[in-house]
Amino acid sequence: MKLPWPLYLAWKQLFPSQKKVSFFSLLAIVGVALGVNVMIVVIIFMQGFQNKFRNDIIDAQGHGRVIQWKPSSNWQKQQKKIEEYSSIDSVMPYLQGQLLLQKGDYHSIPFSMGIKPDRESLVLDIDSFLTGGAMKMDAHDAEDITPVPTIDTLEDDVIFVSSQVAKRLGVRPPSVIRFYDVNNSRSSVSSTISVSRLDPFVESGEWEVEFKSEQKYRVRDISTGDEIECLLSDGPIDRGIGFPIFKPVIGNEIFRKGDLFKFHVFKGSTVEAFSPSMIEKIKADEMIPPREVRVGGIFEVPWQGFHTEALFSTIRFMQDMRGDEGRIDGFYLRAIKSVASNERELAKSCQALEEFLGDGWGVVPWFVENAWFFDLLKFEEYLMILIMVPIGLVAAFAIAIALMTSVLRKIREIGLLIAMGGGRFSVGAVFCLQGFIIGIMGAVLGCGFALIFMYYRDELMSFIVKNIAGEDGQAGVSQFYDFYSLEIYYPWESVGSFHTFLSFAFFAVLVSTLAGLLPAWRATRLKPADALRGE
Repeated sequence: MKLPWPLYLAWKQLFPSQKKVSFFSLLAIVGVALGVNVMIVVIIFMQGFQNKFRNDIIDAQGHGRVIQWKPSSNWQKQQKKIEEYSSIDSVMPYLQGQLLLQKGDYHSIPFSMGIKPDRESLVLDIDSFLTGGAMKMDAHDAEDITPVPTIDTLEDDVIFVSSQVAKRLGVRPPSVIRFYDVNNSRSSVSSTISVSRLDPFVESGEWEVEFKSEQKYRVRDISTGDEIECLLSDGPIDRGIGFPIFKPVIGNEIFRKGDLFKFHVFKGSTVEAFSPSMIEKIKADEMIPPREVRVGGIFEVPWQGFHTEALFSTIRFMQDMRGDEGRIDGFYLRAIKSVASNERELAKSCQALEEFLGDGWGVVPWFVENAWFFDLLKFEEYLMILIMVPIGLVAAFAIAIALMTSVLRKIREIGLLIAMGGGRFSVGAVFCLQGFIIGIMGAVLGCGFALIFMYYRDELMSFIVKNIAGEDGQAGVSQFYDFYSLEIYYPWESVGSFHTFLSFAFFAVLVSTLAGLLPAWRATRLKPADALRGE
């Protein structure tokens, strides 16, 4: 198949047979590729931030929130109505407010939320928050083996506090360390003893687990001298609230008679809690003692807008502190998957649910409650596009100048082509096609660069952030722009990502082609006689 002569001539002028690489063509293609790469990477990362914040908000707030406008103690009836609604998957009642926590001379006023620690009705993933906020101790010749607390340990006299509150007050939940036996030559694959539960009411003390045989061991509380004999076949022994549960972990090397494991348990911190209602009673000369509660766990909510200083407790605790017995502020909702994945459907479902509940109740979807934040992100995305587009235009001007120079240098050749019967349109197409070829090759190479940047983003961002912000600045950057947990999609994984690649590739081809129009128009206006006589 023969190529049309304008296309063949355009290719030969860009890549002459006698040269391995054309310097002008290489620079033009690389310039377009870098522009495409920058535009794609910036927008893909902006979309990745939006997806990350969207997921963090849903984890911290659910898909929607039912707000009670008129105080009522008959909220259980409304909860059943919401649970029976077809588009709702789970419902979690809540009661929120401000409390004052005090530990010695330190105090904190966290945003406090009372919830029902019922796994079936949980909307917020509290367990993952507790995992993210887990704090380990550094100990000499010992290992912190504190199990991560779960929502099941939340009681009326137990609270979970955010890591910021814990640092401000200097508190922590119960913890346990296991001592190393410096004389033990057994390898790391040996069987060992861990702690599977450490409830908030455990007291400080020292414990020993000693094996009497390969299958029999003894658990001893050194503080009291209490002992209990156990068999491996019985599994972990639960002695109830206030006692750690020791769990044998079988490795490649079995337990042997005389194996001894030592542990030190530290009880959780206690803090004093005050509420505004208590303060009002104190002003009225009523003697109201503070409520003493135990710290059962430390959490970290991924959504920074949730509140840096926060507290989770039971609804009963918050009702007692606020003096609102039997009342709640509303419900957090989690919708079924088919509704949650479509914002338009979720909005319709929330509107229908509000009408279904009647007066005194409002239903707000998550994207309406956080509309200001996503409007800001969208504005940033449009602003970045506005900044990135001139990069492509700069490359277009460079291509146009280079092609115009080529026209001026090839006046005789252009005149000869026209004199030999070449149409003016075909002659002009030679230079327009050169811009098109540069655009095509630059777009393909730019998309390739973008894919490489996306694949090695962790290594590249670590290098950039460390060299610009330093080690201290890296933590601050990661707090709001966590590149390492950023979920971005390749064009074959997401329609939105595919459209981004396609849009900027098309933009590069279009701009490069248009850059060849002016030189092409200049070539078509040349008169053959004048061109052949020109120097």
